[in-house]
Amino acid sequence: MLRKYNEYGIGNTPIFELPKVNNNRIILKLEMKNFLKSIKARTAYWMIKNLPPNAKDKIIVESSSGNLGYALGYFCKEDHHKFLCLIDKSIAERKRKRLRKAGIEYICVEKEDGCDLRSSRIRQANRMMESGRYYWVNQYDNPYGILAHEQTTGPEIWQQTEGEITHCVCAMGSGGTIIGIGKYLKKMSKAIKIVGVEPFGSTIYGTIDAPYINAGTGLCGKPGNIIRNSYIVDESYTIVDRKSIDYAKELQVKFGLNVGISTGMAYAAALQIAACEHNAVIMVVAPDGGEAYEQYFT
Repeated sequence: MLRKYNEYGIGNTPIFELPKVNNNRIILKLEMKNFLKSIKARTAYWMIKNLPPNAKDKIIVESSSGNLGYALGYFCKEDHHKFLCLIDKSIAERKRKRLRKAGIEYICVEKEDGCDLRSSRIRQANRMMESGRYYWVNQYDNPYGILAHEQTTGPEIWQQTEGEITHCVCAMGSGGTIIGIGKYLKKMSKAIKIVGVEPFGSTIYGTIDAPYINAGTGLCGKPGNIIRNSYIVDESYTIVDRKSIDYAKELQVKFGLNVGISTGMAYAAALQIAACEHNAVIMVVAPDGGEAYEQYFT
């Protein structure tokens, strides 16, 4: 049986305030300081803790770019479940090595005709679920993935900004993070703007379907988490890969923050917001560190 989440050291991640921009405060919530080094520790714990009875004797399966797969593998092992991670050829070798080192089994899914790599992984997970041998936790439409952030990340952000937050900026992929945080913050103040960011080429809100390297974010179409809670997201931005990389490098070089590309992407959107606002308090959720993205920073 899983222990209580605070016994693992999940949550209560620190914040880092950057110099003001146009008299706006920009604050980063550093999820690389979380248990298992990413925000996905929160998501994975809640989903495994709340598995339905019909999943108990099945192999747990999920499509993942690496961080969620790593966290699910950890908690499945703790709770005595078998786990299989579905990745694809775009996943960095460093993330694959981390899965192997942790003893987490994975398979590399091939691209299907008419689908991008992530959609191919998702279709494979769904077929495995239909076979009856596997249980797909489906991060893209799982209420417990949302609840994890509604009960932990959102309250932390509210407390750490002393209720002064005006904007919360989140990278979007499965949608669980932005919807969960947004649900909590909008309970506290309807004036808070919840801002989603995706790579150019993703079509959650973006309109251009094209390749992009930011494997941990973006999607072809809207995930169920967002479809069912569309009222939560107030604004959205699309950021090209090059800009995401450049701003991640800026955070590393100027401030010593070893963040990943998705953080650079969210920071780029925060700067666009700051260019149009005055006296705002903008929280940027920084999902993970930059270790797995080093090939893009050279």
